[in-house]
Parts: sequence; structure tokens; C-alpha cells
Amino acid sequence: MKKVLVMSVLAIMMSCAFAQTRFVDTKTELMPDTKAVAKELATYDVIMFGELHDIEALHKLQEEFSHVLVDLFPNLALSFEMWERDVQPIVDQYLAENLSESEFLKQSRAWTNYEDYLPLINLAKQRRLEVIAANVPREYATRVAREGWEFVDNLPEDERKLIARKLSAPDDDYRNEFVETIRMGGHEFSDKDLENYYRAQCIKDDTMAESIADFLKRSPGTKVIHYNGDFHSRNRLGTVSRLQKMMPNLKIAVLSPHPTEDLENPILPLSMEHRADYLILFNAGTEEANR
Repeated sequence: MKKVLVMSVLAIMMSCAFAQTRFVDTKTELMPDTKAVAKELATYDVIMFGELHDIEALHKLQEEFSHVLVDLFPNLALSFEMWERDVQPIVDQYLAENLSESEFLKQSRAWTNYEDYLPLINLAKQRRLEVIAANVPREYATRVAREGWEFVDNLPEDERKLIARKLSAPDDDYRNEFVETIRMGGHEFSDKDLENYYRAQCIKDDTMAESIADFLKRSPGTKVIHYNGDFHSRNRLGTVSRLQKMMPNLKIAVLSPHPTEDLENPILPLSMEHRADYLILFNAGTEEANR
């Protein structure tokens, strides 16, 4: 009886989370449920889950979608923008239950909204999944934003390995979108500053992509879900384009969030198939969507 009650409560919790979000297949404009989306991604090697860091409904879906994926594909690895290469040993210690939660959060430099990501790490811990601390250490990205990345190749070997072996700052749609986004803030920047900010963005993309590629080469047959801010994967640019270039035969699915006032009858964006394989609609009228 207790087991039935617990399962019923879990079902209610899941339905509440999903009530604030809906998937849209960008090819068909159909709205499959979460399990159907997971099944349709069976042939993909990497799933890029784009998020907006402060939208609670997206984090709820992240957690539930990841549970569904693990049930369908036990050979799954979780990859994070939110943890950086140098803390990989700390992550591994926590997964092996050799580190307390409080020490893990402290030593791994967890983001201030760590409560949104801790359930994912704990899922990996419970199901014995590998976790990739994929991002470049923030101190290097910050330094690039200030002075460019010429310093990178002069770093000691133990520091240089924390950054992608090959760095790129392509003059493409990603650059254009990045510069437009920066300028929308209303501030004036010199061309040099804009270039450094763009390179700081790119050093993250290159490092995350390489972290995933290196893992897949070590662990063939493993499916990876990577969690990052939507800009890093939207329109298959950023981290996605870098990873695809490193491993051309890799099949990568992109999930991208999109606000709407009406989850049942949304106004969908033009060229959405170019943007992602699935849009994640979330209610733009909810309290968390406006924080």
C-alpha cells in the first residue's frame, strides 16, 4: 500500500512539472510526451539540453527527463557546463561516496543555484553513471575576457590541459549573434573588448566540446546528455558545432527552450527546425519566468 502511495505521489509530481513545459518536435510540430521524446532520441549519441539558468520549470523538466533517459538507456553519462575540468576529481570522489555533499559543493565551486543541478548529480551517484565536468575553469575565461587568449599556450602543462587543445573563434553566425546580444545591453565596447568577450565565450565551447569528445573516444557506445546555457547550443552553433567538427559522424540532438503564453496553442518561431530538434516550451507567465 505504501509503495502504491509513493508511486502515486511521484506521478503527481511529474505531471505538475510537465504541466509547465511541453516538447515540440520542430520537424512535425507535434507535441510528444517526455518518454516519447526520449525514445525518439535512441539513435543519437549526444543530447544537448539547452536551458535558461533561472527558469525553475526547465530545471524540473531536466530532472524528470534525465530519469526517463536513464531508465531507457542505462549506459548514459551526464555532462555539465556547471562543473569545470579541474574539479573532475572532486566530482568523482562524490560519486564514489568518498566526499560529503557539503564538501562536494564547497570544493567543486558549485554554482549559487546548485539546488537545480544537485538532483542530476545525485541521479548519477545513485545509478552509477559517469559525470563529465566539461567546462573550462572560470578563471581562464575571465582572464581571456580581459586580455585575450595569447597567454594560454604559455601556461604550465598542468594548467594548459584544463583548456581545449585547439581554440577557435570563427567568424560565423555565432559571432554575429554573440555581438548582437552583448550590444543589446546598451553598453559601448571597443572592437578589442568585443573580440575578447567573444573569445571568452568560445574557450568555453571549445573546452566543453573537447571534454565530451574525449570521453566518447574513451567510452564508445555511451550516450551523453550535456546540460548548458541555451546560447551554447542553440541553432547548432557554439559547443555543438565544435563537437560536430571534432567528431563528424556523431549524431547530436539539440533541445532549446522557448517561452510562450499558451502551452496548448503556442506561437512557434520561424525556422525552428534549424534552431533545434525539439523546442521546450515553458510558460512565460509563470513567476519564475519573470525573475
